Amino acid sequence: MAAYCRVSTDQEEQLLSYENQVNHYRNYIQQNPNYEFVGIYADEGISATSTKKRDEFNKMIADCRLRKIDRIVTKSISRFARNTLDCLNYVRELKELGIGVTFEKENIDTLDAKGEVLLTILSSLAQDESRSISENCTWGIRRRYENGKFGMSTKRFLGYNKDENGNLVVDHEQAKIVQRLYYEYLSGKTVDYIKRIFEREGIKNWNGKPEWRSSTLKSMLCNEKYKGDAILQKSYTVDFLSKKRVKNKGQIKQYHIEENHEAIIDPLVWEAVQLEQQRRDRYIAEHGTNSYSHNPETNPFASKVICGTCNKAFIRKGWKTGDGYRKVWQCQERYKVKGVQGCSNRHIDETVLEEAFIMCWNSIIDKREEIKARWERLAEFGIPLEQYRAVQFLYITENIAQITGFDIDFMLNTLDHIKVYESGKLVVTFMDGTEINCG
Repeated sequence: MAAYCRVSTDQEEQLLSYENQVNHYRNYIQQNPNYEFVGIYADEGISATSTKKRDEFNKMIADCRLRKIDRIVTKSISRFARNTLDCLNYVRELKELGIGVTFEKENIDTLDAKGEVLLTILSSLAQDESRSISENCTWGIRRRYENGKFGMSTKRFLGYNKDENGNLVVDHEQAKIVQRLYYEYLSGKTVDYIKRIFEREGIKNWNGKPEWRSSTLKSMLCNEKYKGDAILQKSYTVDFLSKKRVKNKGQIKQYHIEENHEAIIDPLVWEAVQLEQQRRDRYIAEHGTNSYSHNPETNPFASKVICGTCNKAFIRKGWKTGDGYRKVWQCQERYKVKGVQGCSNRHIDETVLEEAFIMCWNSIIDKREEIKARWERLAEFGIPLEQYRAVQFLYITENIAQITGFDIDFMLNTLDHIKVYESGKLVVTFMDGTEINCG
């Protein structure tokens, strides 16, 4: 004989119940000469609405299938399972194996002829009890949200800790990483590139390891808590049995608490990042490319050279020459169908693109006083992304003179794209919206 015990929370009074169950059944089985004690299978602080995460329960069922157990005793149906279907399926499987389950509280023996009828009724009641508990908990959580009260874990939340009252407080060392992420993103880098930079520099994540995921960085760029706000109920549980959660897209009410805690990112910078993400998404769709940038360390102009004929992105080709490879760019539509010429636009050497960028940037430096008034106007009256770019270009042009060489990070920080026309004309567009014709 074996016993199964379970409590559903980690609260102190529940843990006492858990210990009492274990001790009771150990003594109950060992002191009965008719029983051979197999063991106690006990899950602590685990919900009964699903058996997926109940390791001890699953181990017990596996041992039953191996015929190590002849009979199971448990306190009640609700300790065994609150999901009617799971409960009946397991009981029937065990019955076919000749294994009975005794539910002490309900005085049910599943090998008894009347057992299954009673079990069906009572396990349904247990499932309804779970539903009621779930609904009551949900109601309580939503009432707290309405009053601006919420709790959250900071274990995987880079940049914040909790004080003794449960309030978010800035972790200043981690905050520097968050600020660096936002700065790098607005400097033209993608989350994939930033990931590689962080790992190369040994920057540690929330668990102290210099390992990062692009998806993690992307979610950090969207997290409103970094600007001091809190949006509650971003997702919700759709089924109390499966515990499945889905993104809240307006199905239920959300609560937005402004200035809830100290910000790490200035709200204007945070809004600029959201607008930049939207801009990049539009850019990718408009120019028929699958990424905003790709390995810029070795491929700096990826997705930044645009066809003046069909508006699609150019791709880089390596043409073999007598002394090596020549890097050229041509429209992705030119030979989209093998052997059939599509877009008629010309190709262009990568060195020409570098020279065009340098020449056009130096032209901005020469015309700074003419452009300055526009930057100042946008810095005061533009949308957040325009404000950020205007201040950025005012600062860069004041502190950097004309350039003579090509620097990848500087190009990513300032260049939006270069449009190539069949006539040979190039139009260089910078992040602030300035366009320079050359070629």
